[in-house]
Amino acid sequence: MPFFEDIAVDYDPGATVNVTMHDGSRLLLRKLGVDYDPTSKAEAVRLLTEAHAKGEIVTGLFYIDTKAPNFLQLLNTVDEPLATLPESRVRPPQRVLDEIMEELK
Repeated sequence: MPFFEDIAVDYDPGATVNVTMHDGSRLLLRKLGVDYDPTSKAEAVRLLTEAHAKGEIVTGLFYIDTKAPNFLQLLNTVDEPLATLPESRVRPPQRVLDEIMEELK
């Protein structure tokens, strides 16, 4: 794979910029404005559909479900730093490790 210098762009919220790639192709990037509300699924779909029709690539956070559990909740993490927890809380017992190994056979 050939080496190319990184392409970096910095542009204002709500602005659109045309970026030329190393092969001469172009990307039309549109950064979301500061007034955009990412909590509306309908608005996100409308935004992406409109951008696709214009040949634009939208950058920024275009949708977030605030009622869905976040990543840390899904992982069931604890509030304390893991480095401060005793081994009995961070290391599964041998029987659990054995069960995992059996499932992988």
